[in-house]
Amino acid sequence: MIKRLVLREGPVDVCSYFYIDDVSSHGFLFDPGAQAQRIISLIGKEGYRIDKIIITHGHFDHIGALDEVREKTGVPAYIHENGKKFLSDPHYNLSERIGRPIRTQADGYFRDGEVLNTADGGLSLRVIHTPGHTDDSCVFYSEKEGVAFTGDTIFKGTFGNYRFPTGDYGLLMKTIREKVLTLPEKTVLYSGHTEETTVEDEAWMYL
Repeated sequence: MIKRLVLREGPVDVCSYFYIDDVSSHGFLFDPGAQAQRIISLIGKEGYRIDKIIITHGHFDHIGALDEVREKTGVPAYIHENGKKFLSDPHYNLSERIGRPIRTQADGYFRDGEVLNTADGGLSLRVIHTPGHTDDSCVFYSEKEGVAFTGDTIFKGTFGNYRFPTGDYGLLMKTIREKVLTLPEKTVLYSGHTEETTVEDEAWMYL
């Protein structure tokens, strides 16, 4: 089961996702960007057993509620190994631009190709490092379910902003073509700022 929450952080709406096993209620929480109490309340109400908080990349709108959610739930947070500077530095995570500097850290780091599992083994996601929007950006792919959580790498009808620190247009296009659009065409893409789409529906833009 996938549940999307649209959260407000400063001037930006961001999509946070719960990816939950229907049988065990174990799962992952992606990008707690804002409104921590709303996230925490939903976990309690639905009885979700969150095993990992996964950060797709370290921009402020994806980590704004991280510390409070982690403190209240005790769930560890993970980001790509390049994400250390984003979590700790308001310049890289862009929080200096909204006047509320964020400095935090992860509990662990993952690498390209690593597989993340829930505690009961009911869900698993393969980490696909997708630099271009930022150099810590990742996509998380479930072959079994045919879904991918894409952060700000690719959206419905467009792609991530490459003008922020460590962004690179050429690398982003290469990443999308070689790492995202090579997934099966029916793969559903869940992004950080738009409704879901599919590989098939986005491929025409990158021909």
